[in-house]
Amino acid sequence: MPRYILFIRADEDSESGKMPPQEAIEAMTKYWKELVEAGILVYGDGIHASAKGVRIVFPGQGAEPEVRKGPFPTHEIVAGFWILEVQDYEEALAWAKKCPVVNAPNGCTLELRPFITMEDAKESFTPEMRKEHEEGRRLIDGKVGFKGKE
Repeated sequence: MPRYILFIRADEDSESGKMPPQEAIEAMTKYWKELVEAGILVYGDGIHASAKGVRIVFPGQGAEPEVRKGPFPTHEIVAGFWILEVQDYEEALAWAKKCPVVNAPNGCTLELRPFITMEDAKESFTPEMRKEHEEGRRLIDGKVGFKGKE
């Protein structure tokens, strides 16, 4: 089954550490439960403000990575995510559109993106690499609860 990640983009409130109002938390909890009951939620969580994080930037050409402390520009960061395992893009989009952020005071942007599958990258892998990847994927999938095969 295809896997999608649904990002909830950060805003000024999430970046300031302000928690959403109680009714928003209740609506998100209800949404979470619906995803679980539908059997499509693999994992999801909120993320602290970027001021609590760092970026590790690899400049390339063998240069040492640079560690940059947050905060980062709000339009560049994510405040939370859900990983969904669904039948297809249309199902993932339908669930994304049900997200209870419609009443967010400053609006909200979600980003829905598919995971890359082995089929997408089949020409980049030798048979040996493909076998190693498939074995690793089975272990990881079992650990996090993915049901389907790529």
